[in-house]
Formats: sequence, C-alpha cells, structure tokens
Amino acid sequence: MRQDTNLMEQVFNRRHMLRGTIGTGFALCCPLPALAAASPDSSLAAIAATRGISFGSTVSTRWLGNEKLTRLIIRECDTITTENSLKWKYLEPERNNRESAPAKALAKFARHNGLDTRGHCFIWNHDERMPAWIVEMADELRRGRRYPLTRRMWRHAAYLGRTFPAITSWDVVNEAINPRNGQIRHSALNRMMGERFIDLAFKMMKAKAPKAQLVYNDTMNWEASPLHRDALLRLLERLLSRNVPIDALGIQSHLGNTLGRPRDEIGWRLFLQEIKAMGLDIILTELDCSDRNIDDPDPVRRDAETAAFTKGYLDLTLDFTNVKQIILWSLTDGTSYMNRPGYPDYKRRADGLALRGHPYDDRWKPKKMRTAIADALLSAPQRQ
Repeated sequence: MRQDTNLMEQVFNRRHMLRGTIGTGFALCCPLPALAAASPDSSLAAIAATRGISFGSTVSTRWLGNEKLTRLIIRECDTITTENSLKWKYLEPERNNRESAPAKALAKFARHNGLDTRGHCFIWNHDERMPAWIVEMADELRRGRRYPLTRRMWRHAAYLGRTFPAITSWDVVNEAINPRNGQIRHSALNRMMGERFIDLAFKMMKAKAPKAQLVYNDTMNWEASPLHRDALLRLLERLLSRNVPIDALGIQSHLGNTLGRPRDEIGWRLFLQEIKAMGLDIILTELDCSDRNIDDPDPVRRDAETAAFTKGYLDLTLDFTNVKQIILWSLTDGTSYMNRPGYPDYKRRADGLALRGHPYDDRWKPKKMRTAIADALLSAPQRQ
C-alpha cells in the first residue's frame, strides 16, 4: 500500500510540516516555510497543511480490512480519531476486563502509515456512555467518600498513557454540559464531585500523558440559541481560573442539527472571539452535515445543500487562526455512524433514504462536500 507513489506524494511530508509543540495545541515553532501550491485536486491533508491546519477523520476498526477505505484515509488525512474503541465503556466494559484489541489495531494502522492519532475520550459525562460498573460504584459511595472512584479513574488514565503513548491529542472530558439548560450534566461523576471532576480528569491526563494536547470537547455550533455557548464560556473561565491544564476546545460541528433552521452567525463569531481571547486553540472534532432536514429526495440537490452549508460554516470558523485542526466524523457515507442500525430513528430521514452527511458517498466517490471543504481550506488564512 505504501509503495503507491501517488499516495506517497499526497502524504506530502506532512509530519515535517505539521510537527510543533504537541502539548500546546500543535502550535508551530516558527513561521511556515514556502509550501508547494495546493489545488482542489490535492489531498485534503495537503491543502490544509498549506494553511498550517491538520486534517483527519474518525476511523472504526470494522473498516480497517477495506483496502479502498484505508487508501482513501491515507490519501486524505494526516490524523485519525479512534471512533469508539478508546471510550471507557467499550475499552473496559467489565471491571478489570479490558478489550483493547480494536484500539491497538487503530494505533498500529496509524503508526504504519505515518498518521497522528487523537484519543476519544477519557471521560464522557453521560451515565449511559460510561461503564455501568463505574456508575454503580459511584452511586453506592457516600458523598465525600470518593477515593474508590478516583482510584479507578487514575488507574484508567495510567493505562491509556502507558498503552497508547503515541496519541498526540486527547478529548479529556466530553459533553459535560446539558445543552438544554446550560448546567453541568447530571451524572455519577458530577453527583459525587460536582464540577471538580473535570479538574481532576485533566490533572490525571496531564500526569499520565504529559506530551499530549488536552481538549475539552462539546457539541455547540452556530445554532440560534446561545444557551449552550454561554454556559461553555463560563465553564472554561472557571476552569482556567483554577489552572486546569486545558490546551484546546473541541467543537464537534455536527451541522445537520442547524441545516434548514435558524442560526446565529454573529453570535458564533463572538463566541469564537472569546475562545481565542482565552488563549485556547480550537479543533473541529466531529465534522459532518446530516441531510435529514432536506425534504428533497434527489441526492444531487441534497449534496449541493449540505456542501454549501458546510462551506459557509467553515468559511466563518476558519477565519479564526486558532482553529488548528479539522476531523471528520467519517469520511464516507458508507462507513457513517448515521447509517448504522443503532442510529436513532428521530435523527433519520422521514423518507427512509440513507443519510448523505460526508464528503464521499457509499461507493467512495467524492461529493460536492469534498469540494466545499477543499475550497474553504484554500481560502482560509495561513496559521503562524
């Protein structure tokens, strides 16, 4: 696979161009050298690199045996995110019984193909997204007697840091805030420790993965309601005032929630300005654009709408030079979580058609969204 000279050219020596100080959000040590000109036909990673941006996609181990997909990942990406395999619920579904083979397979794939890896995630602040035995343990403890729980958290952080030392960036805490009310989500960890479980999670990962970029990850985007955005800003202010070692904000960017609905571009720009003023880098960690709100069944028109919407979002967001990385939450419709049996019915199309939320279709062919992403990257200001 690596003998393909065209793929070698597309990889474009990206490690040499993008390597910076990992723990400070991939900041480059010096201004970028003059780079080869990129065109829309270049790989997305190569185009992004000319702007000082890293580009990647989530990958599931179920698709590592598909040569067409792996060649596409290697061509288009410089980074992968582990989709489910590093989530604690799947990594240790039963106490002291780790199922690490999928995560190790992804780490090996990344290593053999010169890709960086993002770890997703250490703590997901939903009871149903954590191991059931952890939630049961927390609920059985008296408030204030949290040592058995924190000991297990320390043990898990140590395992992650020791077993996956090459991971360059970790989503340390995922979705702590309830977007419906702006409060910290009611969960076992929050019930035991209040908001300080976030402080502790970052402290643990800083100790056990000291070279990795540490990210708080959440779901906000340019939706019309500012409730979630404002709650996150206040949370970040509190965390930074307590010297919690956060390097970057991860913005999931599942754009289908707002496609065809009111959005607040002014409010989004103000939000991004505040994040930049805090000194935090930004990663678009889970970019996609579901077309469930488009009534037209014609795939050509659906693809045109999702492409235009994605480009508008990226044009605005990439105008902020602290946005340093884009990660797709699947490169193709055929591998998308949106089209798997377990995806909720209320998030599917009313006409029952498969969702088309990604840059490539289910036959690995590029769509208009791929062109839209390339064009947005080409017009983005260069990072220093």
